[in-house]
Amino acid sequence: MRWLATGFLGLGLAFCVIDAPKAAENLPPYEQSLRRLSAVVGALMFLDPLCNNTSATSWYEQMAALLDAENADDARRRNITDRFNRAYRTYARTYRSCNSQAAKITEIYHAEGQALLNQLKLKHAR
Repeated sequence: MRWLATGFLGLGLAFCVIDAPKAAENLPPYEQSLRRLSAVVGALMFLDPLCNNTSATSWYEQMAALLDAENADDARRRNITDRFNRAYRTYARTYRSCNSQAAKITEIYHAEGQALLNQLKLKHAR
């Protein structure tokens, strides 16, 4: 009986693996840039208020607007949101106050985020 249950579990996992490429085929060509932007915005939501005394709300609102504009299905929305949350939590665990390293990371992420936004705007404008 145990062997049978393991067999069904393995069979179920095999079907999940087979369906994964189909889901990847339906993603837009800019998906990797969007996921990276999500992580950058998540990091900035924590770091920017810490180092630049800005409002975290503006980063949250930008991320929400981005997700709304994408009109992503649930799985894709979860993936993008997960990248955002993971980056936020990583920096929240690492920094309690702004130091030179946090300030430098914030500066780098501002530049990267702006470059990604420009890249995504160009792709949507075509």
